[in-house]
Amino acid sequence: MNKTLVNLTLAVVTEEVENILDSYPRYPYQEAFAPSGLRQDLIAYVLSRIPNTYTAIPSSDAMSHKTVQVRCSSEQLIHIENLIHTGISDVLHSYHKTDHRLPSQTWNLGIARIANRC
Repeated sequence: MNKTLVNLTLAVVTEEVENILDSYPRYPYQEAFAPSGLRQDLIAYVLSRIPNTYTAIPSSDAMSHKTVQVRCSSEQLIHIENLIHTGISDVLHSYHKTDHRLPSQTWNLGIARIANRC
C-alpha cells in the first residue's frame, strides 16, 4: 500500500497564520501576506524554527482530504503564535530590504512623484 508523508505541523502553523493575520490591518499586512504574496515565506519562517511532526497515511486517505487532528500544548501554541508575530515583522523587513514594493505602494509612489512635479 502506498503512503503519503504529511507534515502535521504545517496545518497548525497555516491555521494560526490565518487567524493572526485576520487581527492585523488589511494594509499592508493582509495584502502583503495574501496567499499569493508572502504568506508562504511566513509559514516557512515559522516551520524552520520549530520541531515538525510528520505522519505517513495511506495515499487513498490523502486523496480523500481526510483531516488529521493535531494537538499542541498551550506552550507550543504560544511559541508558534510568537514566532508568527516575529515572522511578520522579519519577513516584511527582508522583503523591503530587497527593495520590493507592494503594488499599491508603487502606485502611491507614482502619484507622489507626479504631485511633486506640479
